[in-house]
Amino acid sequence: MEQALVVYASETGFTQRFALGIAQALHCELIDVQFVTTADLQKRKLIIYGGHLVGEKVLGLKAFYREFHQSLPDQLIVFGSGIIRREQVAIKQIKLQYQNRCVMPIDFYYLQGQPKLSQMNLFRRIQTSLALKQLGASHCPAIHETIQPLLRAVVRLLD
Repeated sequence: MEQALVVYASETGFTQRFALGIAQALHCELIDVQFVTTADLQKRKLIIYGGHLVGEKVLGLKAFYREFHQSLPDQLIVFGSGIIRREQVAIKQIKLQYQNRCVMPIDFYYLQGQPKLSQMNLFRRIQTSLALKQLGASHCPAIHETIQPLLRAVVRLLD
């Protein structure tokens, strides 16, 4: 699917796993935000941007939008990934915040998951373990299940 492109920012591989799952399901290209160029964004109908959700902000989205807003297509889907239970995330408020800041309509999705602690350095592992005990759910759906609402939105937009 050359119409869509998945761009992601990931420090620990957590968001990257979601981005990879989305790109595989859509059969589209996947690019780390550090390597994306204006040429990558051209001739696309839809960009899907993903980053870790911290508070009410998706990491890297502001810088990505500031640098590439003139090259972006009319459709942008944003996902934030995290360990916080879905019901604790102000999804509507986050979506409204990004729609007010950006010229284009933005769909926002929160993807809750379970990070792989073995892939993190000691400091991040301790930090994440504490956060999981306080905020995380005891069970998280598989990546394939978690991304389904986002995938359905993409199919609707591109049909």
